Amino acid sequence: MKRPFVFEEPEAMQQMTIRKLSTGLALVAAMTVQVATAQQDAGGPDPAAMPGAIKVLKDFPDWVTSVAYAPDGDSVAVGSYEQIQLFSAENLEPRKKLKVASGFARSMAFSPDGSLLAVGGYQSIDLWKTDDWSRAGTLKGHRGYVTGITFAADGSKLASSSEDARVLLWDVENQTSTLEFKELRTPIQSVAFSPDGKYLAYAVGDETLLSRAGAAKLINLETGEATAVEPAPEKAAMDVTFTSDSSKLLVGSMDEKVYAYTVDGKADGFFGGHSRPVNAVLVTAGDRLAISGSGGRFKKMNEVKFWNPTDGTEYATLDVHQAKVTDLALSPDGTRLLVASYDGTASVWDLQPLLEAAGLTETNDAEMDGEAAAATAATTLAQIITGDSRNAVAGEAKTIRVGVIGLDTSHSLAFTKVMNAENPDAAVAGCRVVAAYPHGSPDIESSVSRIPKYTEEIQKLDVKIVDSIDELLEQVDAVLLETNDGRPHLEQVLPVLKAGKPVFVDKPIAASLVDAIAIIEAAEHYGVPLFSSSSLRFMEAAQEVRSGKYGDVLGCDAYSPCSLEETHPDLYWYGIHGVETLFTVMGTGCEQVSRASTENFDVATGVWKDGRIGTFRGLRAGKTGYGGTAFCSKGIVALERFRGYGPLVESIVHFFKTGEAPVEQAETLEIYAFMTAADESKRQGGAPVRIEDVLSSARTEAHRKLVELKVLER
Repeated sequence: MKRPFVFEEPEAMQQMTIRKLSTGLALVAAMTVQVATAQQDAGGPDPAAMPGAIKVLKDFPDWVTSVAYAPDGDSVAVGSYEQIQLFSAENLEPRKKLKVASGFARSMAFSPDGSLLAVGGYQSIDLWKTDDWSRAGTLKGHRGYVTGITFAADGSKLASSSEDARVLLWDVENQTSTLEFKELRTPIQSVAFSPDGKYLAYAVGDETLLSRAGAAKLINLETGEATAVEPAPEKAAMDVTFTSDSSKLLVGSMDEKVYAYTVDGKADGFFGGHSRPVNAVLVTAGDRLAISGSGGRFKKMNEVKFWNPTDGTEYATLDVHQAKVTDLALSPDGTRLLVASYDGTASVWDLQPLLEAAGLTETNDAEMDGEAAAATAATTLAQIITGDSRNAVAGEAKTIRVGVIGLDTSHSLAFTKVMNAENPDAAVAGCRVVAAYPHGSPDIESSVSRIPKYTEEIQKLDVKIVDSIDELLEQVDAVLLETNDGRPHLEQVLPVLKAGKPVFVDKPIAASLVDAIAIIEAAEHYGVPLFSSSSLRFMEAAQEVRSGKYGDVLGCDAYSPCSLEETHPDLYWYGIHGVETLFTVMGTGCEQVSRASTENFDVATGVWKDGRIGTFRGLRAGKTGYGGTAFCSKGIVALERFRGYGPLVESIVHFFKTGEAPVEQAETLEIYAFMTAADESKRQGGAPVRIEDVLSSARTEAHRKLVELKVLER
């Protein structure tokens, strides 16, 4: 049986882990149980649709962001926007509501003796006395949301993490902070004391920057020495927890893994069974059962997985929530699990049947080996939840069938050759182009001339040519929208979105800012993963700068060829490559753009809200190429080492497998708003044009267009 957990000697493990991360290889889960699909409304799963849940708690004002069990097992607390709701742990009937001082209850923890409940909101921590639920005080010192709270075993100290890149250590009795740990401008997502009180661990990562690596730190509280785990997670670290014997640290990450480290920071293995970012992790049953919750911005695969942290055996999967799982909590006896979700619900589960079937109770410890326990536990949980043991099937590596719309760009052939290679690289394995619709644009010469040749060439790669997008969608699981002309993209992408197929839209995403906004809003309306990008985003040096390798980015000058096409805004057709490079380095936050333009050159200058300046130079004469210069706090970096389409295809394959886009849609929109503002500045003789002004008018028109297309009702 192939298992999703990997163990090797530390040195070999580090090398292997780095190799796996660099290729994006997903390890196949050993055993998966899909729970009966919940209803698709935003209100979350319906209890009647999933009889395995003891109860689904609803009627919260917004996302459910944190959950906790009282140490005496008498009550549970559920956090949402500006409130905590308390329930009886026995019958789950509501008892009381507590007012959160500011914003969401992002984090929550009971003191070990149960006398206090600490709730982390925006810039503050509320302390509540549990005997009468009166407020015991408010801890102030953070400058962002408090993302994590943990009490020391004796209850005398409390540690908190925050978006402000700090961990604060508090004296609970005096309600004063006594120690501070800081990161460089990167949010800290979680914090945990080791049960023996010797270590404090925290997770570091910016979930809005998918290309930036995460980190986890271990603080020796006796010496004050900080140790970074190695190798670090590929993306933002989201949660940390210790095993009960304090010997291991588990770290959940946005790269869909749970990493295991020894307390000296060395890699000990990882669990790769998730298909979305891992947001919460805990360990129970004498460190023989790990439970991890995942999910991202899209519907589906918002999973809770049950697995053995010793050998990686996966027992079962719950996939019932309609948005990402944000937090997990166990009853003191370890028999009930409370799951929080962005779908505005919290579900409660009885774990006793799973524990017994997996041999994790005291009486059954020696009765089953790992693989037998996995099969039996999975079957048992499936029967409990769905009444049908046929749902317990071994996980298989399914090939994702990809369809191509548009054969008038070299990208169509290039991407297909990578995915359909006889022995594809591990990072692109699992996706295969099977069908193509060779649409083009009759009024663009390059489109007309390329289609016959590209159609012939792609058929040699075992790709079927179809006569319509509807026919294509019947045969594929995901779509590459490759039509070189951005004008028909909105029309072409709508049936894809209605069919629920994840889609990559090649540059330009559209031929107008209005259509770009409409495409992204339609994807959000239908709840379908979509992203768009130039391959220049994945230039090696640009990714290094974005990851923070050279410190803070202070400015950037990017350049690329900038040939013009009269059917498109000036920079959309080819200048997009250099503009995408600029935003890869600078990130979002551009406020205004001014442009100087001549027959052979363009220079568009953007001013960011923090005072930074970035420029794009478009080249139409002389020697052309792609690149630029990034000005960073630790050096001046040449933007170079473009390795072709490979890194983009790897990102597309990863996207098709997980539904997680490597580029935030807000950044994509700002790129096109930048280019639109540059055109407007040219019309105004080089005057500065505000990004928000062009976005505002385009949003209004995009909404009207979606209503006309009957995507939106009004």
